Amino acid sequence: MIDYKLVKSDDIIRDMSNLYDIVTFLRDPENGCPWDKEQMPRDMIRSMQGEIYEYIDALEDKDPEHQSEELGDVFLNLFLLGKIHDQNGDFKLSDCLNNACEKYIRRHPHVFADVDVKDTEEVLRNWNRIKVQQEGRISSKADFFENVPQNEPELERCYAISKKAAKAGFDWATADDVCDKINEEMDEVLMAQTEENTMEELGDLLFTVVNLCRKKHVKPQDALSYANHKFIKRFNILYGMTKEQNLELENLTPEQWDDLWNKAKKLAKDN
Repeated sequence: MIDYKLVKSDDIIRDMSNLYDIVTFLRDPENGCPWDKEQMPRDMIRSMQGEIYEYIDALEDKDPEHQSEELGDVFLNLFLLGKIHDQNGDFKLSDCLNNACEKYIRRHPHVFADVDVKDTEEVLRNWNRIKVQQEGRISSKADFFENVPQNEPELERCYAISKKAAKAGFDWATADDVCDKINEEMDEVLMAQTEENTMEELGDLLFTVVNLCRKKHVKPQDALSYANHKFIKRFNILYGMTKEQNLELENLTPEQWDDLWNKAKKLAKDN
């Protein structure tokens, strides 16, 4: 047992120190938590992703109390990951923080030096120039998309890939042109004869739809999230109606599904 008593404060530095102390106790070789002691950096990836998505859910729900809780969980995971690297002898969390401070001061000369910028575009141009000229981050001649994270969720990665290609000039002229391409890709999906060919053509269709999102200035993950929430709301209304009518979902006829779904859509819209 570790003798520790939390003393809350309004001092952010003290509070962050408290959290790191707790993480240190959790990773204590003798008295720490068995689960926390077993965690390695790769084990933490899914955990961190899950906490971030829960924070996003809290944002969507417009619930500040829940947002605060989930953001705290994100900090806990970050500190735990930093502690793991420290114990492994990879680097110290202080190294990460110092490097981040130096980098963000260096990349914001319009804030911390006397460089003038007109708009966001100029900020991004300076950012990329500093990465190359001051930090020596030379782009690969073999991979145009090397800066697009390989382990990013595929929907977001697709958006980043298409955006980077479009910035180089590889793009449709209008959104209508993308719609024409979507219709073409749909025809190819319907004509696919094998499972492998179907997967390929569906991938092309999805890729093109993501490009339409980009042309319409909509993040595909935001559009899909909205669709997911809408579907869940409607389906739960439908589910409630079946309970009221003593119906089993598995026994509904196609006509009943259509009737209940249309009623659920109307109720969801009215509410």
